[in-house]
Order: sequence, then C-alpha cells, then structure tokens
Amino acid sequence: MAGSLAHSDGLAAVRRFFGALAATIRAAAGVAHASASAALHDFASAVAAIDASGANERAPVRIAVCRFWDDALHAAHGDLVEPLAALGARLSWTQNPNYVRQPPDASFLDSYGYAVIAGPADGPPALAHASDLALGVLLLGPGTHYPVHAHPAVELYVTLTPDGEWWRAGGPWRREPAGSVIYHASGVPHATRAGSAPVLAVYVWRGELATHARLRQARSSR
Repeated sequence: MAGSLAHSDGLAAVRRFFGALAATIRAAAGVAHASASAALHDFASAVAAIDASGANERAPVRIAVCRFWDDALHAAHGDLVEPLAALGARLSWTQNPNYVRQPPDASFLDSYGYAVIAGPADGPPALAHASDLALGVLLLGPGTHYPVHAHPAVELYVTLTPDGEWWRAGGPWRREPAGSVIYHASGVPHATRAGSAPVLAVYVWRGELATHARLRQARSSR
C-alpha cells in the first residue's frame, strides 16, 4: 500500500543516500578537469536539493535481475553502499521499454534492470519526486554486455562494484574501480559490460528525461 515515508526509517535512508551521493559527486568535481568540474558541481547541487520529505512507500516491483542484488552489494565498495542497501527492499525495478520491445540478445532482459530512487512524477515509480533530474541504480548480471546506446539526457554514473568495464565514443574499454564518476554528455554513445561479478552503479540524468536510451551501432569491441 502506498504511503508517506515521512515518519519512517525509509525517509532517513533516502536522505542519507542523497547526501552521500551529492558528497561523492562533489568530491569528484574537486579533482576533475576544468571542462567537467562545473557540470559535476551542478549535478551535486541538484542531488543535494532534492526534497525527500515527499518520498513515498510503494509496493516494490521485482524482476529477474534482482537475483543478483545481494551479490552486487557484497562486491560493492564506498560510502553509497550502506544507504543504498537500506533502500533495497523498497526499490521498484523496471527496464527500458525500447529494450523490452527489441532486446539486444536473448538473455539480456534476464540480467538487466534499473530502479528509480528520485525522478519525475510521470516516470517510473520512484521513492522521491524530482522534476529536474532522474537518479537510481543500474544492475547487470555477471557476463552481461549492455551494448552501445545513447540518449539526450546528460548522465553521470557512480560505480559501486569494481569488476565492470565502461566504454564511450572515442575511447577504449576501461575497467573502472568502485567509486569512479563517469560523465556522458548528451547524445554520446556508451556501453557497459560485466565480468565475473555483477555490475552495480548509481546513475543520474539531467536535461531531457522523458526520452529513453536507444541502442546504437558503434565500434566498441576493442
């Protein structure tokens, strides 16, 4: 049954998560190249400004990829892990409708999903309302290749697990340690693949939030 989190431990967990995420992004902005630092500071300010007091409790939705949740948390590192774990039982999981209609391969939908923690009221179910950004968590099962895709929204990823590899146009595949902050400008093709363990990462979108990512053709195999 839906209800306010205002008088529950859930509200405190949401607030801890937003605070930890804003601090993580702000720290990355402090060491980033000048061309990215301002954008990261803007992301941090937007996350810190989310009003969690209107957070809602909804019956959580589970999908196939959730079977990797516990293993992903066990492999994860950093200040976001504890507050995210406290939210785990409340998250509702979903998938990009473009991929549901046309999966990139036969097993992809069994090992891919995301949960929205804050976002617009007309988007997927979220714990808190935010009109100008969408943020949540991406989960990929072991060995899953999330192929090249792009979207109009500007995006940040904060990696929580150390085993994933990340690619964006113009560069090679890179294994990013837990705690890395990865920036994708609007329309930039990018991809992710998991190794022997799940990939868990927090994402934040700003800009055009209503347009889902679409798969792209690009050379990212090397």
